[in-house]
Amino acid sequence: MNPIERISGAEAVSMHDDWFEIADARHFWMIWRWKSIFRSKKLLPLAGKRLLEIGCGNGIAVDQFEGQTACVVDGCDLNEKALQLAGPSKGRKLLYNIFDLNPALLRQYDGIILLDVLEHIEDPVIFLNTAARYSKENGLVIINVPAYQWLYSDYDKAVGHLRRYSSSEMRKLMNAAGIEPVKIYYWGALLIPVAMIRKILIAGRGEDIIKAGFKPPGKIAEAFLKFLMHVESALPFTLPFGTSLIAIGKVKKQKA
Repeated sequence: MNPIERISGAEAVSMHDDWFEIADARHFWMIWRWKSIFRSKKLLPLAGKRLLEIGCGNGIAVDQFEGQTACVVDGCDLNEKALQLAGPSKGRKLLYNIFDLNPALLRQYDGIILLDVLEHIEDPVIFLNTAARYSKENGLVIINVPAYQWLYSDYDKAVGHLRRYSSSEMRKLMNAAGIEPVKIYYWGALLIPVAMIRKILIAGRGEDIIKAGFKPPGKIAEAFLKFLMHVESALPFTLPFGTSLIAIGKVKKQKA
């Protein structure tokens, strides 16, 4: 197992530890997110590349990227407990704050991964611009965020989400942060009714809201959600709406 390299000190983050204990690579949502990212495989020539995943948590995406694209992914997070849950990988496992701007890491990567991170950040422009400093010029940036503020619920609050994004808001954010948008698209369209029902059912619920909002309530429900995933993933096109949003961009030339 990769040792944790403690470059920065551990810090409290808005993502609740309970989520990392529930989320694993077999969860339908994790599989669906990866399938949605991999729709853009022609834009992601990652074989032989070295990437940095910022906010890697328990390492699910690291495993998916390394296993499916033959790249190497260094994962960094401020949550040491989440890093301890991550399994072995080809890349480094870093306890690291990107605002420390360690010179040995800056401009060292062929791409940056930010999956379900920006919705936790108060100033996403500064954060995204700082993240881009770890990429080489024209390096890829791969982002996933929850979509549509009208879907914001008590579940979002419980897991530390400050906002949800539209495609136009994401495009504006990327341009402001010095990242050229290449492709922005929604996924999880068939989950919108499920998300709306969840919003109603968990409103005002106290304990176990994260488990209730993320974990399917039974095998039948899980099978149904996986069925929706297979149906949407099999479409030869992306739908113009969804519960989540993927954005792929390139880092623009940076000032010295």
